[in-house]
Amino acid sequence: MIRVVIHHTCKSSYALYKALKGEAGVSFEMATTPYFPYLRQYVLSVPAVFKDGALVLLDPVEPGDVLALRDGRTEKELDVDEAVENAVRAVMASQAMLSAVMLYKSLRPVLDPEIVAVTSRARFHKQEQKVEQIAKALAEREAEILEEHWEHLVKLLAFGLVREMYWLGIDVEEVEKSHVKMWLLAKATVGRLGLPHPVPKVPEEVADAVHAVLKESGRRYLDKVIEEQQIIQSDAEFISLAK
Repeated sequence: MIRVVIHHTCKSSYALYKALKGEAGVSFEMATTPYFPYLRQYVLSVPAVFKDGALVLLDPVEPGDVLALRDGRTEKELDVDEAVENAVRAVMASQAMLSAVMLYKSLRPVLDPEIVAVTSRARFHKQEQKVEQIAKALAEREAEILEEHWEHLVKLLAFGLVREMYWLGIDVEEVEKSHVKMWLLAKATVGRLGLPHPVPKVPEEVADAVHAVLKESGRRYLDKVIEEQQIIQSDAEFISLAK
């Protein structure tokens, strides 16, 4: 049985649900309260796809991925370079992982073998014997990966902040650099877990970059958020799953 954990605010969740609702052997579960159990299961982004109780996929997830997993058609040889690309895409699709990576300016927060097995798609392709090798490659290429994708990572982080500002009714024009810092420190941590050592701080380079993107593109990002959220929230059937 395939179980797909989704969220009532998530565009990816909405698209996957609309594509697969009614499919035999695929069930959808809206993540609600209590939510800490989802952290125990490493649901670090949604959609999160489980097969027989094991987490196999995190966003990005296509309908064909879910059907292939259901039908047992996912095994293949996984090249380490492809696995690294998969992991980077998964970080980009997860505000939880992305915020941790940007807080530390490092991939270290997401190199736990259990996380790598899923984000790299090693588990999906039944290649878990390569997880250690993939994690090592990610660590060794960290500087190269962050440099290559830096601009995109910053924009994704800024877009996530704009989305939360929309929900709270905060004007994007009112955000200061200090607000970015407070948000990122809270976003990337759980209580005290994750606070940088020895004194918790947010890298100035990250705060400056996100603030600059907000000033330049915040209003345009907000228009996109409004459009996506209005579509989702107007679908009574989808929203009714959050009960």
